[in-house]
Amino acid sequence: MNDIDEKIRQALAAEDQKAIDEIDDGAGLFELIGLTFKGKQAWISYYMYFMGIVVTGAGIYFLIQYLGTSDIKSSLNWALLIIACLFLITLLKIVSWQQIQKMELLREIKRLEMRIMLATDQKQQ
Repeated sequence: MNDIDEKIRQALAAEDQKAIDEIDDGAGLFELIGLTFKGKQAWISYYMYFMGIVVTGAGIYFLIQYLGTSDIKSSLNWALLIIACLFLITLLKIVSWQQIQKMELLREIKRLEMRIMLATDQKQQ
């Protein structure tokens, strides 16, 4: 019975070491962006990127209208709409970067938990 327990511990230790090696590799920007599309709060990322595309399209439309006007009043109206679009894009990017930072922080917390778990497991043996 003790031999089976030891084999299970060794197999788990190998799996834990593999998981730590995967976590220890620093995640790149695109990997972190990909992580934001997984989990319970992925809808936030989908929503932010969808809204970014919509606002960018609206901003391009407003710019075309702005360039096509000849009177000052309508030019100012279109310019204000362009400024509003730029403000919204900035806001969406800030929220998106916060999501990326949150995922990076969660990844680091998991890595530390694994290290603590392995350290306490090694002390017990």
